[in-house]
Amino acid sequence: MRATDLQYSHHRVSGVMHHSDSQKHYRLRRYLPDTPLANLVEQYWLVNWQLKNGQEHVQRNLPDPNFHLTFDGQGVKLIGPVSKVYHYPMAACGFVIGVKFIPGSLNALLSKPLGDYVDKEMSASRYFGPDVNGMFETGVDALTDENIVAALNGFLLGFVKPVTAQQSQVARLLASIKHSNEIHTVAQLAQHASLPVRTLQRLFNRYVGLSPKWLLRKYRLHDALEALESNTLTLAELAAQLEYTDQSHLIRDFKDMLGMSPAQYLTARYAPENEPK
Repeated sequence: MRATDLQYSHHRVSGVMHHSDSQKHYRLRRYLPDTPLANLVEQYWLVNWQLKNGQEHVQRNLPDPNFHLTFDGQGVKLIGPVSKVYHYPMAACGFVIGVKFIPGSLNALLSKPLGDYVDKEMSASRYFGPDVNGMFETGVDALTDENIVAALNGFLLGFVKPVTAQQSQVARLLASIKHSNEIHTVAQLAQHASLPVRTLQRLFNRYVGLSPKWLLRKYRLHDALEALESNTLTLAELAAQLEYTDQSHLIRDFKDMLGMSPAQYLTARYAPENEPK
């Protein structure tokens, strides 16, 4: 693969807490997969860091409904959907290569409903075979991003499966949750999809692993975080703009999803990192 063949992902970075402030500690690149993988892989993400002696950085990440395949030099893992904030410590130098899968795309590969894999880490070789362990075992220092993406494209091609009608339906529902300004409740989503609420819940448990209510709250919270960090609205104005019943409901979502209030989130944004010793 030539450098000109790399396709950068232009999706906004929405899963990294305090990204505008924390990105000075690491280098993040995101690439799209080859076209034949478009229904399997959402994007590849590559992170590396080189911190000064004694300096540490703990990256906080938002809950995430996607499965990820990760390579970090310590092993190869398949990480299920994450329902709460999780932390990744960085020190000295290191890297992570990640594959972010489209929700539902691994359903044929996994033996259980995806809800059974929430908040779990698994050995990747169990699902992708032993060859996955040797992909980057010698390290990535001598590899370009082009080499890495080409290797991932070639390896994952063997795991592409036909998209089922239900997977397509769930993909449309997820797009509605992410992008519609008029869907804020499960009842509204069910009406939009012309489906009973219980059918909707079963679909999401099987193909996403998390409930439609959880996803509605997550993506509305993404918008809240973006507005909160811009310092352009008061909390009451933000709650009204995002059509929360009132400010207290916005605060409750913050605490339930992130384990902190909006005020604590902003305080954490400016918390100093450990300085070099």
